[in-house]
Amino acid sequence: MRAGVVAVALGAAALAGGGFVLSRFIDRDAREVRSTLVAPEKPVVMRTKGGLLEVATVRALERFTREDSRDFWGIDLGTTVSQIQVPVTYRFHIEMAREWPIELRGRTAIARAPAIKPSLPVAFDTTAMEKYTRAGWARFNKEENLEALERSMTSTLAERAAGDAYRGLAEDAARRTIAEFVTTWLLKETDWKRDPLHKVVVLFPGEKPPPLP
Repeated sequence: MRAGVVAVALGAAALAGGGFVLSRFIDRDAREVRSTLVAPEKPVVMRTKGGLLEVATVRALERFTREDSRDFWGIDLGTTVSQIQVPVTYRFHIEMAREWPIELRGRTAIARAPAIKPSLPVAFDTTAMEKYTRAGWARFNKEENLEALERSMTSTLAERAAGDAYRGLAEDAARRTIAEFVTTWLLKETDWKRDPLHKVVVLFPGEKPPPLP
C-alpha cells in the first residue's frame, strides 16, 4: 500500500478541554502518531467589583501666564503680566466593568481595556506655589489679574489632562498596571504562572493584537 498521511481535524466543541483544534497525523508505514495544537484559544471572564482603577500618575511643574493689555485713544497703557508656577499631579484611571472578557492564546492573555481617563479635578501643591505679578506702567490691576489667573487654573489643568501629551505619557504606565492586575487574577483563578513565558497583552480601544508565535 502506498504511504500516505491522513489528517483528521477535531473541532473545539468535540474536545473535552474545548477552545482549540487538534490535528492528528498518522504515517501508515511508521505507525507513528503526532499531535499538534493548531489554534489554542480560550475565553475567560474576569469578574471585578466594578468602580474605578487608578492606573497611572504623571507629575509635572506647570506654569500659567495671564496678560492683560489696554490702550486709550491709541495710547498704550501697558500690559499687566501675572504668572503662577506650581507642582501638579495628574492621575489617570479606567472604568472597570463587572465582567471583563480575557482571551487566552496559549501562554498569552489578551485583555481589552477601556480608555484611560484623567481623574478630575487635577491636584496641585499650593504650599509650593510660586506667584509673580506686574502691572503695566499705567495700570493698577496686578492683584486682580493674578486672582483671575488662579481661578482659571482648574479648568486649564483639566484641558491639559485630557490632551494627547499627558495621556500618552500615562499610557505605558497604565498598560503595566492593568497587566499586573490581570496577572494577579489569572494566578488566583487559573493555572497561570508568573514566568517569562506567560504574558499579558493589554489593548486599548482601537489597538490590534500583535502577531503571536
